Parts: sequence; C-alpha cells; structure tokens
Amino acid sequence: MSDRNVDDELLRHLIDSLCVSPSSLFVAMGMSIVLTLTVWLLTWDPLCGLFAGLNIVIGVRRLRLDNQYRRLKGVTLDRTRLLGFDRQFLIWWTMFAAGIGFENFLLVARTNEPADWTLASAIAVGFTVAFALRSAGRMKLFIAQVLTMCAPMTLAYAIIPVKNGHAYSALLMALIVAAIVLGFAAHERIVELYCANLRTRHMAHNDMLTGLMNRFAFSEALDREIERGDIGSREAFSLLVMDLDRFKEINDMLGHNTGDAVIVEMAARLRRVVNSDDIVGRLGGDEFIILARGGGREGTEVPLALTDRIVAALREPITLDGSSIPVSASIGVVHYPDHGVAAQELLKKVDIALYEAKRRGRNRACVFDESMQARFNEARIMELEIETAVARNEFEPWFQPIGNIENGKVVGFEALARWPHPVRGMIPPVKFIPCSEQTGAIIRIGEQILEKACVAALSWPGDLYVAVNLSPVQFRQPQKLVAMVKSVLARTGLPPSRLNLEVTETLMMEDTEQTRAAIVELAGLGIGVSLDDFGSGFSSLSYIHSYPFSKIKIDKSFIDHIENGRESVAIVSAVRVLAEKLDMELVAEGVETLRQHMVLRQLGVTQAQGYFYGKPQPRAALSDNPLRVAVG
Repeated sequence: MSDRNVDDELLRHLIDSLCVSPSSLFVAMGMSIVLTLTVWLLTWDPLCGLFAGLNIVIGVRRLRLDNQYRRLKGVTLDRTRLLGFDRQFLIWWTMFAAGIGFENFLLVARTNEPADWTLASAIAVGFTVAFALRSAGRMKLFIAQVLTMCAPMTLAYAIIPVKNGHAYSALLMALIVAAIVLGFAAHERIVELYCANLRTRHMAHNDMLTGLMNRFAFSEALDREIERGDIGSREAFSLLVMDLDRFKEINDMLGHNTGDAVIVEMAARLRRVVNSDDIVGRLGGDEFIILARGGGREGTEVPLALTDRIVAALREPITLDGSSIPVSASIGVVHYPDHGVAAQELLKKVDIALYEAKRRGRNRACVFDESMQARFNEARIMELEIETAVARNEFEPWFQPIGNIENGKVVGFEALARWPHPVRGMIPPVKFIPCSEQTGAIIRIGEQILEKACVAALSWPGDLYVAVNLSPVQFRQPQKLVAMVKSVLARTGLPPSRLNLEVTETLMMEDTEQTRAAIVELAGLGIGVSLDDFGSGFSSLSYIHSYPFSKIKIDKSFIDHIENGRESVAIVSAVRVLAEKLDMELVAEGVETLRQHMVLRQLGVTQAQGYFYGKPQPRAALSDNPLRVAVG
C-alpha cells in the first residue's frame, strides 16, 4: 500500500472522528443558543443579539454538513473531496467557536458582575474540554476552535478594567496552552491507534509475502463488484486465475526461500502488466487471481490482451543469486456475466479453464467453454479413482522380456505399470500416468510397482534383472526417492545388482545437482541406471558422459524405420559404437518384426525388447522358467 493511500485513509479516519456522535452536535447547538440568548438577555446589547442569531444559523449549517458527510459512510472518496469536507468543517466549526468566543467577550465588556464573568469563564472551559474530546483528530481545527473560543475573552480580561482581570487572563492563557498540549497528545494517540488498526486490517486482508489482496479480501471485492447496480446495468468484467507451471519443482529442488522469491517477483510482474483499475490477489501458494474490468461480450479483447501480456511477462526467466530460473504460467479466464452472475459459479468455472490450460501443455491461457466441464469432471473422477486404487494397492507390474539378440535368451524383464480397474477393466498407462504425475500420486504408485517387481524377480533365476521406470516427478524429492529404493530393497531382499532403474531424457533436461547426486548414489549401491528413450528428446552427449549410466535404450522411433531407412541405420550404428566405447550396454526398444531383429543383429546391437520377443504379461502368466519366453 503506497504512502499516498495511507495518507488518504488516515485523513478519512481523522475526519470521521469529528462525526462520531451526532447527538453531541445537537447538545452543543442547544447550549450555544441558550448561552447566547442568556448573554443577550443579560446585556440587551444588539451586537449580542446579532451573534445569537448567527450562532443559530451556523449551528444549523454544522448539523447539515455533519449529516451530508455521514451519508457517505462506506463510500470511497478521493483526496479532493476529502480535503473539501475538511475545509468546510474547519470553516463552520471555527465560526461556531468564534461566535461563542465573541459572545463571551461582550459579556465581560458589557457587564460588571463577577457572576457574569464566572459564567463566561465556565462557558470557555466547558467548550474547550468538549473540543478536546471531539476535535483532537484534526489539530488545525482544534487549535482554531480553542483560540477563537478563549482568545477574545482572554483579551477582554487583559484590556478591560475588571476586578482580578489579569488573573483571569493568565488562567485562560494557561488553559489555552494546556488544551493545545493535551490536544497534541490526544491527536498522537488517535493516529497511533489508527495505524495499529490499519496494520491489523492490512494483515487480515493482504498476503504477507506479496502485499496483494488475500483470498478473503479478494472474495469481498468480487462480491462488491457483482452487487454494484442492477443486473442489466452492471459493468462487465473478467476473472483470470493463474498458476505457475511446475512451481513445486522449484520449491523441492531449490528450497522454499527461492520459491518465495519467485512468488514475490511474479507478483511484481503482475502489478506492472495489469491496468490501473484492475484488482490483483494471491489465492495462496503459486496461484494468483485478477479482476479485469471490461471484457464480456463487448470487450473480450480486453482480457485477451491482458492474458497475452501476462503470459509474456511471466515466461521471462528469473535471475536469483546468479542463476536463471525458467518460469511460466497457465491462465484460466471467465467473463461476467457471460459465464455466470454468482461469485462461486465464476470461481468454479475459472478453475476449470485453468485446468484446461494445464492439460493443453501449460504456458497458455484458456477461456472457459461448456465442453471443458465434461473433461474436467472426467479428470476429477480419474483422480479420485487413482487415490482409491493406490489405497487398495490395485496397480500391478506387467513384465515384458528383454532378449539377447545373439542367442535369443531372456536377460531380464521391464516392469510396466498396469491398472486392472475392478469396474472399468484394464486402464492403459496413457490414461492414468499423466493424471497421477499431475497430482503426485505417481510417487506412491512408483513405490508399489517397484516393490512388486522386486518380489517377482526373486522367483526368477539369479542372472535375470528387472527394470523399473522412474518418473521425473519422483526426482522432485531426490533424497526421498533414494531412501524409498533402499527401503524396498531391504524389505524384499533383492540384490541391488538385479535391479535396473530407467530414467528418461525429460529428466535430463531438468538437470540439477540434486538429480545428479541421487543418480550417483543409486548407482553407488550397485543398481543399474539406464537412459530410456534415447533420441526422443533433446539428446545431449553430456548426459551420457556425466551420469553413471550402465545402459542406453534407443527409442522406438529409430527402430520403426531401420529396415529401409538409412538415417536410422546410421544413428543406431553410431550409438552402438558410442555405447561400446563407454562400456555401456545398448538396448533397442520397440522391435516388432523379424527383419528389424536381423538388422539390429547385423549392426551389433546386443539386447532388444518389443512385441517380437514378447508382449507385457502379468506375473502369473510367466512360466516357471522365464527363459522359455525368449525367441531362439
């Protein structure tokens, strides 16, 4: 919150303090009328009568001004209007005090009765105390009232020869000084209490990390925006919810301090790209929300232009401590009133649009349409069923043989995750793996598959190994992954040398020191580590050189064209030579025909897997001697 906004709020609060009790204004007006009429009756001075009439007019004007300001309670006033009210209060309240002050001056000047002087002094003291209680919030008004109330009578005692006049004058001067000192103390207390309340309110309504509106405050702002005016006349607006892509990986790999720094930078970028009258909030975690005015049927270009600016701004890498951190965001968009007129309906649909943006590959914006609802519901059902399946330990490894091309014998099996759904039958991995990776359920699924695969391998001959795939999601917490693998090996009793863990090039593209350290530690246990799907992504020889891989698995895309594709033959030959020089085994994936088998054999590739050697099968379908599965 800027200093200017704090000043405006403080000014509003201090002016509000002048209007805390309308009844006291009526009392003061009544007292002033009685007193000025009393002075007039005591002196029958026409000038006193004039002041009595003026005080009645001024008192009525004060009441009207107070009522006019009070009706604007809860309405936002700009600084110009606030200062206008401040000036009017200063003028009319000072005139009211001045009227009473000059009445007292005339009372002292026109009478010689000590009782009248005492009455005048009592009036001055009484109203000064009242001013101190009511007007200390606006010090210039308070000082003006005290001076115009007490100074005329102080002057009268000083210049008019009355008994003990100088003593009365000195006492009134002391009263003025004491009132001003006490007024300053009261003013500081009022401001101090206000600032404490402001800090409390700021903490209740603003996110502590970014300073943006929190979920509660944004919800209130959204409700106010919807409730403004009649439905037909309400201004259209759009809601944009954005979520940083793969933010959990930043937290897990770089630490929460780095994650917080990324959140702060993202908030600053959002402030820079939104329009001045848009509202920005943080819902929590890495999720932000924007209320963008305009949009809807007649202004769709407004939120679209904004989403383009946001996507462009948030995809710029962040530099922290000399390191560049790649970032991006997915955005869901809904329009009011096109997609709904209730806050909860809009928030539900914008979440669905956000989910769709992530489903389409992230780093993009999606505007809600009704077709997204069915996909969203299906995905939510899938997530819930996956959670249930994990709890019931329903996921099973199916085993595909890996054969020696030279002699046709099986050297091991790759364990592939399968889900025999109790109602829907066998659900393919392409359906549940992406969903489980998005929700994090893949971590528990991976542990269950690994343990069942290790148990199965114990029933095979001792020279056969089992290969298990690891998801990049599991490497977001590399130390927990290593601990899990150690625990499974300890529980099952499988020797580490009979386990091979496969990682993909996708993980290598997210190369970090933590990932490297985890793979080195796993290899140090005696576990084999394979680079899977080599050539399917952005292959880099630096990965092969810097990681302790024991195997390279050539992607199926090269094997598909190896029968009559010179390029595929050349690539496979080059990779074979590379593997041989680095003392690594080479495995060809996706071998489906005898011709492919023969070409790979001629090229010197030693191991392969695919439907030509055998399809994935459940453990129960394997023969007692797995060697019989091989093609001779």
